[in-house]
Amino acid sequence: MIQEKVLSRSMRLMFSGSVLVGMAVVAQPLYAQEKMEVVQVTGTRITTPGTVSNSPISSITAEEIKTSQPIAVEEFFKGLPAAVPAIGPGTNNGTGGGATIDLRGLGTNRTLVLINGRRLVPFNLGGTVDTNSIPIALLSRVDLVTGGASVVYGADAVSGVVNFNLKRNFTGVDLTTSYGATMDERDTKRRRTDLTIGANLADNRGNVVLSVGKTVADPLTQGERPFGVTSLSSTNGAPSGSGTTVPSAFSTSKGTGGTDTLAGAWQINPTTGALIQPVEAFNFNPVNYYVTGLERTQATALGNFKINNHAEAYAELFYTNSKVASTLASTGTFGNTFNVPIGNPYIPAAARQQLCERRGIPAASCVEGNATMVPLLVNRRITELGPRFNDFDNKTLQFTLGLKGEIAYDWTYDAYWSRGNADQVQVRRNWGSLAKVGQALNALNRTTCVNTANGCVPLNVFGAEGSITPAQAGFINQSALLLQSVQQDVAAVSVSGDLGEKLVSPFAGTPINMALTMEQRKVAANTKSDGASQIQGEVLGTGAPTPDRTGQFNLKEYAVEMAVPLVADKPFIKALNLELGYRQTEFSTAGNSRDYGSWKVGGEWAPIQSLRLRGMVQKATRAPNVNELFAPVVTGLSNLAIDPCQGNRVSQGAATTAGTLSNLCRLTGVPQGEIGSLPAPSAGQINNQSGGNPALGPEEAKTKTIGFVWEPMPKLALTVDYYKIDIEKAVSSPTTTDVLDGCYSTAFNPSLTLNAACGLIGRNTINGTFNGNESKGVQTASSNLGTQNTSGIDVNIAYRMNTTALGMDPKWGSLDLSMGINQVQSYKFRPTPASVDRDCLGYYSVACGAPNYKRKFNQRTNWNVGAFSLGYNWRYVSAVTEEPGGTNFLPAYSAIDAYHYVDMSGAWKVNKNLRVTVSINNLANKKPPIVGGTIGSTGTNSGNTFPQNYDVVGRYITFGASLTF
Repeated sequence: MIQEKVLSRSMRLMFSGSVLVGMAVVAQPLYAQEKMEVVQVTGTRITTPGTVSNSPISSITAEEIKTSQPIAVEEFFKGLPAAVPAIGPGTNNGTGGGATIDLRGLGTNRTLVLINGRRLVPFNLGGTVDTNSIPIALLSRVDLVTGGASVVYGADAVSGVVNFNLKRNFTGVDLTTSYGATMDERDTKRRRTDLTIGANLADNRGNVVLSVGKTVADPLTQGERPFGVTSLSSTNGAPSGSGTTVPSAFSTSKGTGGTDTLAGAWQINPTTGALIQPVEAFNFNPVNYYVTGLERTQATALGNFKINNHAEAYAELFYTNSKVASTLASTGTFGNTFNVPIGNPYIPAAARQQLCERRGIPAASCVEGNATMVPLLVNRRITELGPRFNDFDNKTLQFTLGLKGEIAYDWTYDAYWSRGNADQVQVRRNWGSLAKVGQALNALNRTTCVNTANGCVPLNVFGAEGSITPAQAGFINQSALLLQSVQQDVAAVSVSGDLGEKLVSPFAGTPINMALTMEQRKVAANTKSDGASQIQGEVLGTGAPTPDRTGQFNLKEYAVEMAVPLVADKPFIKALNLELGYRQTEFSTAGNSRDYGSWKVGGEWAPIQSLRLRGMVQKATRAPNVNELFAPVVTGLSNLAIDPCQGNRVSQGAATTAGTLSNLCRLTGVPQGEIGSLPAPSAGQINNQSGGNPALGPEEAKTKTIGFVWEPMPKLALTVDYYKIDIEKAVSSPTTTDVLDGCYSTAFNPSLTLNAACGLIGRNTINGTFNGNESKGVQTASSNLGTQNTSGIDVNIAYRMNTTALGMDPKWGSLDLSMGINQVQSYKFRPTPASVDRDCLGYYSVACGAPNYKRKFNQRTNWNVGAFSLGYNWRYVSAVTEEPGGTNFLPAYSAIDAYHYVDMSGAWKVNKNLRVTVSINNLANKKPPIVGGTIGSTGTNSGNTFPQNYDVVGRYITFGASLTF
């Protein structure tokens, strides 16, 4: 008979080697044993009694999760010691509408996400799972497996596996609701309600569960916190912003017979009508989100029915509709160049005269109504349209049908088929049209455009804020529609059992256990968008166009696992076991097929009952996803605080002198007339050209883990594990920092001559910047030439102590203490052989991204007394420095001290049906570190800090109640 249940705490410690990370509630005494049943241990398909996984596994229980009352999985997961913040509510400019998770910082696409041991459909073409689709109300526990698990689960399990185990065989009714807000500002409110109903069927031969839930979370803008109101420069700490501003900034190239007077960027003075310097940057912070909102509706149905000992049918249905919105400052012309007649009636007389001198236009033509064209680079922030909005509407539907049971001779089988569909509708509102702006600027009077199509209204970008009338704004405004769809089919069958009494080690007496698996997976994905979104730059302010794309790949896989008992119950050898596994994979795309293998070798030695040593070496693989294979080459955005060619870093006098930076800037696209006056990157951003590569092959990783589990006394357990993950043939692309340094830095280009890196630089042909539609930007092509590696040590401790040990009366209950520590020893990546082997451990930067901590821990204590419990969770992240070591930016922004947060929680079991909970996160109301807005990557460094890594919300209280019947 097959039974699935949560392992007792002692079994999980001894057989899967885990300590409950940050354990809030211990369900039972450490040595209270249950009858050993057939169980499914995360990290192996072997399901015979006593199964162990020799890869390190740590777990977090549902009770632990409840203490902080999160509204989504990503919220509690990113705080775990082994996790690194990925895309979540703290990501505004760069969100894809989902919430993703990342183990060990090796990338979300290298962390395999499972529900009940089975894959969940990815929500995007990058192959990552939106964890907003995971029903938090049904969670029983979450298992984290460190190191490769490709033999067991196939591709993607490179850095590890996160398995979300749901409650099984639930009966009764559970209604849970919570409400939270900041304690000081009373904002960022969140509401979550879940109703779960379950019942047994046919004399307990079956069970059905239905859970429905609704979650609403309010956003938080940067303008609602004093440290986010103004964009700050990371180089000097002064207020900064975008060169796309209001009043408008302009530049134009020197014409025949023209002067050098207007070299660089100049801003219109609405009072005098003249073009002046310096340009006052636009503060884009206030309307940007620190925390994006969420509106989610979920429905989950689970069912199982035992037909007989040989067949138990089961089914799962997951449905989620989640709506996420991001917002950005008002759209603008963003450094694009337009052909504007010198006689445009909105050009003030003083500015017209200056432009004529710059272009060499004679006085007779320098009059209103003249049609002589000027290639005018315009930087106008169109605040009259209001903020830009990105609305993401995600729908995920996945169902699974399966059959499992006994075969014969203690062998069992499990076969299932699942299909998942993830569809996203993205609507961009108030972004504007590049073509219509160009049409509206080509006007010789104030009422009609030269091209009158579509009801064109002449546009005034030469006045103060408000000079663009509602009619003008209405004509140039444009929204956009983008669709995304992913379908995943998985069919798998596995059998597990032992090889009988005849094939047994004479020193063990226990049969060899084996599991055989066959699996086939197909992933098909596509994007569709309206016509405007497929044209580079047509939707103003978009980082990149989204041409229609489609792609599909198939995997056929066969795997075998063996657990071989070698010695048992001998002096100093309580147990000595060997674990082996191999998986053969056929990966195919249209016209391309590859075969490759994954393997594992591991074992355990328990010299005594209370001590177990374990280790594992694995070769893991990851197949490239649809986006990496088929994404078209487009121009998006990256961050850059200082252009190597900007301002007085170069000079006109050296612009033709070989071996100088000034000359190299000229050779790489800075017009000679702009050298010495090139502005800084607008808003600290530059264009970045990238795309997919259909010739990509699978990544390969070698993972090693070694450690021990020790229970020196009742109710105390300690695990220590070392891990090392080395990725070869990594799908990667050079960072923009790699390319720029490779061209402009004497450390990599001593002679400052044109080289291969310089060939990847595409500047604006008008003004030499990396902004505007005329700039292709820095090219970062993808390949299988990368390497990435990390190593570290995990330490987990859990202890339950009765208060009698402290000399207190037994009525004062017990204390549950736990601690999880991750000490990272190395973290490096090298996207190509020509790139820097970049050491990012303990650093943050444009190339390294958000802070990469050397040390991270959670220490949790919970006091249980009668119907009450009170606890705290102490969270710690170590200090970090700006890469390469605090030398490129303002000293105050070049290092972040270690951060400590303390959260509190309390619960009262009012009666057998009602439980109330209160939790306070960031009890001390600790503010985030301020580092400016151009010191990290675009998606992570926002609002002068790192919102996904540090608390920008403030002290937050949540009240909750659960009613059960």
